[in-house]
Amino acid sequence: MTENDAVELLYRGKGLQNIAFVDEVVQQFNSHAVELGLDEIVSSIQHSKEFNIPQHYKDIDVEEHIRKLVEQGDPDQIGRVEMELAEFKARNLFPIIQLLIYIIDTMRKNNLVWGIGRGSAVSSYLLYLLGVHKVDSVKYKLDIKEFLK
Repeated sequence: MTENDAVELLYRGKGLQNIAFVDEVVQQFNSHAVELGLDEIVSSIQHSKEFNIPQHYKDIDVEEHIRKLVEQGDPDQIGRVEMELAEFKARNLFPIIQLLIYIIDTMRKNNLVWGIGRGSAVSSYLLYLLGVHKVDSVKYKLDIKEFLK
């Protein structure tokens, strides 16, 4: 949210709690908040990583699920999966993978069509295996770092 948006909310008598602002606006506001008797605001909102998906998707062992998808793969594919799993795990992204598994299963179950893939997401072989996109990043030697920036 911008400074002008914040001023508009204040004029309307609204609070600024639970609204994410750029850091510069937060610092400027908070420098005057105390003297004006206003609560300080934060620069970002902490979002829950809990997704509203069926429990059995939350219980999926992501590493086991992905490894089953590439059991018959060649060493390059298996190595890529292990490397990507380590990267996703280090970034605590397994809940996102569980959500994606749920979304793809739901789309398939309801015969919904989605695109081939676009942007940096196609550099992830793991997402290719899940069916998020249809670009084999191992075949085309795409660097996963493009996705994980």
